[in-house]
Amino acid sequence: MLFIANLRNETIDAFEDQQIQPAGYLLSSHRVTPASLESAARVIDLGLPLIADNGTKPLIDGVLSLFSERARSIRLAVRDLRRTLGHIPRGREIPKTLRSEARALADDVVAHTTSLSESIDDDELLETQLAMRPTDLIAKEDFAVGCLIGLGLERETTGWSIARFDSRNRRSLRLWRSIRDDPRCSGVRVHAVVGAMDYNTARSAGRLAADAGVMNLALGIAGINRDARATDFILMGRASLRLQNAAPRRYVRLAQILRGIRDGYGDRAKTLQRFHCLGLGAARMFPIPPAALQDATTLTTDATSPIHDAVRDKVLYDPERDGKRATTRGITVRIVTGGDWPFLSPFTQQFRATHGHRPEDARAWWVEQNEPAISDALLGSANPLTSALPLFSEAHPAVRIAAQRSRIAHNHWVLGSLGDAFPAGPERSVFALSAIEGDMRTASTVTTRGLRAAHRVLTRPSG
Repeated sequence: MLFIANLRNETIDAFEDQQIQPAGYLLSSHRVTPASLESAARVIDLGLPLIADNGTKPLIDGVLSLFSERARSIRLAVRDLRRTLGHIPRGREIPKTLRSEARALADDVVAHTTSLSESIDDDELLETQLAMRPTDLIAKEDFAVGCLIGLGLERETTGWSIARFDSRNRRSLRLWRSIRDDPRCSGVRVHAVVGAMDYNTARSAGRLAADAGVMNLALGIAGINRDARATDFILMGRASLRLQNAAPRRYVRLAQILRGIRDGYGDRAKTLQRFHCLGLGAARMFPIPPAALQDATTLTTDATSPIHDAVRDKVLYDPERDGKRATTRGITVRIVTGGDWPFLSPFTQQFRATHGHRPEDARAWWVEQNEPAISDALLGSANPLTSALPLFSEAHPAVRIAAQRSRIAHNHWVLGSLGDAFPAGPERSVFALSAIEGDMRTASTVTTRGLRAAHRVLTRPSG
């Protein structure tokens, strides 16, 4: 599975500094500027894949903000029912008034998203994407299902049939077909985007896409990852499987959707050539796509999280702990209490060679100062500790930008290394399932529940 970097000045500059490049880059249409097009030209000149995204994410964010209050009242009502019943309410357990309210909101979301989508000039969007000279293009899509997931309007609440989801995907496939058949897209791999909420809707989506002749497919993952709720059941076909312990829904949903898409293509005796996960950056979830999809399918994924984590949250991914997040504050605590940071990526190694890393000096000063708390304020002030550990501090303006750039490239490198463990080929799914089983033994309790439920989805016989 190839990890694709989001094309920003911070990413391409950081990689070029080391004369190392990721597996490819992605640039979204809503971020196109003269400067970003120059960066895109550099990517093409390097002979790297460039994916032109369709710019849907800010539209989804706007819809979630617009309907958040109405959706919140429904989620709270469902939560109260769950507490009373001891499980997620379904079927006749949902009061008619609540179901009517949820359906009305879902209908309004679909109407609004369709209106937004239709207001976008298809030709203008395509011209913007083609201006990047991409190797791959994410077709315009119907993004209603992603919004329903983001708002928590689950099928067990709305009572929506599979046919309602099929109608959204048929619209997406019509949009894909018009772009695929456009002569300007000759030589460009055009990816259709489908939406699904669970295994059954995903299997139907897979059949529809296979029937339409889609060999390059994409799925939005960011909304799935943002879902912090839990589920206590799995629905696959007519089988309803109760979970002994509630599991994070994002793990269950990702496994269900990808397994459903694979089985949908299998129903038509077809195999996807390429599949792109839009916004999958959680390291613990990396084995799920290669475990779910056919071994021969080329898998790619992208995420902005390596950038946001490095700059906003001051996080580095630990290459010795399967990409686990580590804050600069936590790393500094590790160092002053006797540990160290593994400078395994070429980017952190170059930073250390240029700016230094003196853990013994940091420990000595910390002890002399009576072991003060390692706080953001301490790491943001000029002192012997921050001078000794420049990669993990924000104290020195001349070094701060270099440190941020190094952290961004390092995080991409770690995710790229994790993805490289699952190349397309025989036994990939077996190896990925083994990786999930290993993580189930070492992850936190909540993550273990999610992985265990995902494993159950992925290993259940098709029916």
